[in-house]
Amino acid sequence: MTETSQLERHWARFEAWCTASGRDALPATPETVEQFLECFPGSKSQQRLRRQAIAAQHLAAGEPSPIIVPPADRVWTGEASVADVEQALVEIPKYRHPVGLRGRRDAFLVVLVGLLQLSRQEARSITPGLIEVGSIVKIHGRVIPSNDDPATCLACAVTRWLRVVGNAYLGHQHETRALLDSTKADLSEHDCGRPVTEPWRRAAKLLLSLDSYGWTRTDVPLSTRSITSIVPARRSSSGFVEDVGPHTRKPSRFDALSAAETYKEVGELEVRVAAAFARSAEVLAEAHRLGLAIDDLLAPMHDDDEDDEGV
Repeated sequence: MTETSQLERHWARFEAWCTASGRDALPATPETVEQFLECFPGSKSQQRLRRQAIAAQHLAAGEPSPIIVPPADRVWTGEASVADVEQALVEIPKYRHPVGLRGRRDAFLVVLVGLLQLSRQEARSITPGLIEVGSIVKIHGRVIPSNDDPATCLACAVTRWLRVVGNAYLGHQHETRALLDSTKADLSEHDCGRPVTEPWRRAAKLLLSLDSYGWTRTDVPLSTRSITSIVPARRSSSGFVEDVGPHTRKPSRFDALSAAETYKEVGELEVRVAAAFARSAEVLAEAHRLGLAIDDLLAPMHDDDEDDEGV
């Protein structure tokens, strides 16, 4: 049976049902269509053909389609506003490996599903060709807004991920770690204001999954199940505040020593360490001897009954 004949058959059933139940088949209301589909359950493909048949007849008659297009599968629940997305971004780590790499990817995901309202499948299918990076950042032709706070800036969330995803995708671990170095970070400066020169366009997929070591799995996009669990977790407030910038060493008793005094202290420390190693070796040897003695005491006793068994 051809698809055309199937559509005609489905329309004939719908029309007959409407007549029998006192409803208008043309034009039909969305409620009538949904009640018809409830009365005649079927597979997804069969229901799709029934909707297609009803829509085609209305189109041919110049009437608006009564088919309600089901909403796309959205993962961002509740109000989808820039403020909501910013609130989620502020507590996501942006530096250190692996938390910074995972955090940057998750922040990128939050922008995709929170601001752009992409479905899970649409988010994991994002490729470099859909992104424009310049004075303005765009995804799918839509402008990604910036604000005064770099920690919550949506455009910065995008460029931070693009800055590391290429090297991570290509397996350049040293370069990736350098970009995540928290001691060289300054969250008071916008990332989106600097050119993204890193090789992000070489990543065939942008929303990548990470392995148990915190590195990207090449060409393996984030699963829909992971997206489902990541987004609510990232929207949950924990009070996290990231500590970045140059770190100074804590003061110690060695700070006031001269070079000669320092060498003397180091020499004395080496003597103490050597003595500790020697003592450790003695303790281990004694423990070994004690173990052998215990083994001798626990040797099985000779049993005459066992030897006579079976004679």
